[in-house]
Amino acid sequence: MAEGTAAIINLEDRLYRTTLKSVRSEAENLLTAQKSPSLMRPPFITSPKKVLNEPTLVIDPNYKKTAMMGRGMHRQMKHSEKPPEKGDLIDLPISPDHMSYWLSPGLSESEAMPFVRRISPLLHMFQACSSTLNTLALWQEVTLENGLQATYPAHNSFPPMYDPRISLWYKEVKKELKTVWTLPVPDPATRSLCYRLSSPLFNEKDEFIGATSLVIPVGTTISSSMIINAEQNVNIMMVSTRYENDSHKDKLLIVGRNEGALEESTTKNIMGHFWQAPPEPEYVFENNPEFSSLVDDITMQRAGVLQMNYKGIPALWTYSPINDSLALLIVIPVSDFTAEADEAEQYVSESITRQIKETTLIVLSIISFLSIVAYFVSQSLSSPIRQISEAVIKVGNGDWNARADLHSKDELGELAENFNFMVPQLREHSSILQALSLADEAQQNLLPQTTPEVSGAEIGAKCVFSEKTGGDYFDFIGCQTCGKDVFATAIGDVSGHGISAALLMTSARAYIRALTGKGRPLVEVVSKVNALVTEDCAQTGHFMTLFTAICDTKNKTVNWIRAGHDPGLIYTPETDEFEEMIGTGLAIGVDEYYLYKEHFTQLKSGQILTLYTDGIWEAHSPKGEQFSKEQVRQIIRENCDKPAQEIVEEIHTQVAAHRRGLPLEDDCTVIIIKFL
Repeated sequence: MAEGTAAIINLEDRLYRTTLKSVRSEAENLLTAQKSPSLMRPPFITSPKKVLNEPTLVIDPNYKKTAMMGRGMHRQMKHSEKPPEKGDLIDLPISPDHMSYWLSPGLSESEAMPFVRRISPLLHMFQACSSTLNTLALWQEVTLENGLQATYPAHNSFPPMYDPRISLWYKEVKKELKTVWTLPVPDPATRSLCYRLSSPLFNEKDEFIGATSLVIPVGTTISSSMIINAEQNVNIMMVSTRYENDSHKDKLLIVGRNEGALEESTTKNIMGHFWQAPPEPEYVFENNPEFSSLVDDITMQRAGVLQMNYKGIPALWTYSPINDSLALLIVIPVSDFTAEADEAEQYVSESITRQIKETTLIVLSIISFLSIVAYFVSQSLSSPIRQISEAVIKVGNGDWNARADLHSKDELGELAENFNFMVPQLREHSSILQALSLADEAQQNLLPQTTPEVSGAEIGAKCVFSEKTGGDYFDFIGCQTCGKDVFATAIGDVSGHGISAALLMTSARAYIRALTGKGRPLVEVVSKVNALVTEDCAQTGHFMTLFTAICDTKNKTVNWIRAGHDPGLIYTPETDEFEEMIGTGLAIGVDEYYLYKEHFTQLKSGQILTLYTDGIWEAHSPKGEQFSKEQVRQIIRENCDKPAQEIVEEIHTQVAAHRRGLPLEDDCTVIIIKFL
């Protein structure tokens, strides 16, 4: 229970910090704004001398305060039927529709009003945070260096000489200049034991101008109903190892006690009011090694259970850290545990003995009956299952004519019928897969298995399909009429994937190979291929992007046509510059009569020509990020001194690493030509 309670408090710490961060940001914006907002209504101001514009205060069951004796209390409760006694919980009137502004002693109304106007819009933020926190926070406050304190919900219950600037929590946040938890202390308004989570406020010059706080009752997340038993002598304490005096370093400082822990009539903990701080510093100490271990565990924020004496009585000590300075400590006499355990043990022992006698005969009878039923059921099930199993083995061995000869009307009969229906479908799918495998093998054989060796250039190329058959295409064709230093290359990408794309790619390859290498002008070749492919694609809607080039490695020239494909990329290592071969051109298979334009590029030794399909730069990572053309350029830049084929392999390797196991969405093809 102690560990669970501490865990809940630590989880709620995240909610507290998020809420406080929002309030802090809004407060700093308002306090540093150039123009002060106008007040929508007169502010509710309280001070030691007077109260201005007090709204109608209502009674909320979650807001109580501890009664204090004195003339002020008698005057406040003069209409009550029975005057409260010291320590009683009485109602504390609040207003959830307003903020109250407390003027500390020495702060005048005129001095405070400019700041009141600035922070008045915080009301809406406080109300929104209050609806989120529900009853997890008692007050939301903003305290400024001049002594003004804004509180939500509004109330008028501060002591007359209350000045938040001299409080330990305010001094600590001003010193640390960061969000801090402070040890529980009595709240000045309710006098109940409360934590305080505070965060500093800064102006535009990063100067400290105040603090914003959440006031959180200690008992808010510690339900007394979890651990209370009127017959148990339980001690529930909040302890700390933070001392101002090192003379108590071997002891535990009692920060608060749950004063209502043993009261059956008051087990409902209202906003933590049963937790009270000792009137004088009080410590827990036992003179034995186990206690030293407990102190060390709490200091190191470790939870645990120990058995040792508490004030001379054997007890169990359960403790669990709440944060870096506090721990919840529960001490209960061992006798309270053993009495219930002994009673439970006797009851369980008697119940078990009685039940063993009564159930032995029943169990034996049930076992005998189930054995007989199981024998007949197994006989009725094993034969049909055996028939289906034998049919499955035959299909696994390649016998597509195997069938399960079972005609019953039960689930096994339905299973046999589904099996018999499945076998022909498996046979058909197997045939399709076999055909796809043959098509894939044939298509792979259509692509160049090796790159050509030409003088004056180094060539590398590779294609990776996204499916069994793909739509990417690349080729190298020697020029019979132009000499051994001249060759043609082409790279293309058919729209779509799979069988249809592969068939169109195969047809386009045949057309390109039939027309290229005969000394014909490049424009004539591409135009003829376009006319043929357009005729083939007339009813399918497919098309093909294409980049064709005739490379003269002796004269370092490239004649090229770009038909809707990604531009070719020329890299010059000497200047570390990239040039794109942008020339316009419509994709193949769209317009039968489209006129293509041939382009000419003069290269020089050392330059690298790169041709690739969009599957390379469009490859996605698990986060949805594209590989990008910029990464392609970076790979070429970093590997320009390597052989062409190694550059190609490096591009494919980094694309695969970018995908991190995701399947390819499109075919990936790269051609690298290094002019020597």
